[in-house]
Amino acid sequence: MKRILLTCTAALLSAVSFSQQTNETISIQGVTRNFIQYLPTSFNQATESLPVVFVLHGIGGTASGMTAAGTNLIADTARFICVYPQGMNNFQGQASWANGTGLQSSANDLGLFNQLIDKYILDFNADPSKIYVTGLSMGSIMSYTLACQMNNRIAAIGAMSGPMSTNDLNTCVPTYVTPVMHVHGTADDVVPYDANPLPTLTLVPETINFWKNAHNCASADSTQLPNIANDGFTVDRFVYAGCTTNKALELWRVNGGGHTYFFQPLNDFTEAIDIWLFLRKWSHPSPAAVGLEAHDLAETVTIAPNPSNGTFKLTSGKPSVVSVKSINGKTVQTVSIKAGENNVNLNGISSGIYLLEFMDGSTKRIVIQ
Repeated sequence: MKRILLTCTAALLSAVSFSQQTNETISIQGVTRNFIQYLPTSFNQATESLPVVFVLHGIGGTASGMTAAGTNLIADTARFICVYPQGMNNFQGQASWANGTGLQSSANDLGLFNQLIDKYILDFNADPSKIYVTGLSMGSIMSYTLACQMNNRIAAIGAMSGPMSTNDLNTCVPTYVTPVMHVHGTADDVVPYDANPLPTLTLVPETINFWKNAHNCASADSTQLPNIANDGFTVDRFVYAGCTTNKALELWRVNGGGHTYFFQPLNDFTEAIDIWLFLRKWSHPSPAAVGLEAHDLAETVTIAPNPSNGTFKLTSGKPSVVSVKSINGKTVQTVSIKAGENNVNLNGISSGIYLLEFMDGSTKRIVIQ
């Protein structure tokens, strides 16, 4: 996927106050991760328990680039904390996310988000029931990964120009069914809308259909936004009704829109604003406790038999992408697993000792005879 340049008007950028914006770091299993933090003006953690909104950049992008989206301005008046994590480089040297796609990084991103959520609850009195994620392109795809793999912590997501990975589509079994808003241009030539999908990515109708079924939605009410901008686009808003949690799914289809960030006055709406108006409606009914996710995923995995002839049952409490690595660290096979019991067949690799490396960076040893 091409790198996306996030553009905003000069007036928007000049209006942003950076007095409450700081560059921060956190250590995840000995790896230093960078992120940008924005605390709303006059924030007082003694009197406020605010939501947290994670804003994720696209492939090859930066956390600082995403601060130009205008979310900080909304945070000052709507009262929430903004966090802009920086992705780690993938095998092509592009800043990316561990989201099960062909261009993912191998970073422990689940560990990153779990520790950041803990940090803001413990250090800033954040509301654990109002943790939200939004992202652009590869960041949008990662939003879906978090909705699937951390649905015990994420209250809702706002996806911009990036659908679910095929891995998430095949393995996602959310206990808490995450409310989703998805914005996508029909003329997107980087992440296609409804034809010629990229390897390891779904198309938008597939993604929406997954969440429609997950929410048990009946149908969608369609309205068109006022066509006030001279951009050549129209915007159809589909709000799904009859869901178990009604109106927990929205699709904003930008007819003729490309792979870009939409904002006023250039376009008919500003993504950051309308995504926040969607996110703020949702609270997680039973968010996981602080520190509950500190345990390695591998600790919850059972393998039988082990040793084996390469065919075994792997039972996991969560879905994941598992890299099978030789003792010298070379990945010899990649396996997608779902929550529950999985039949794994590694008959194509040589006898020896291997490590199963999970998406959170934890490992489990297996022996192939």
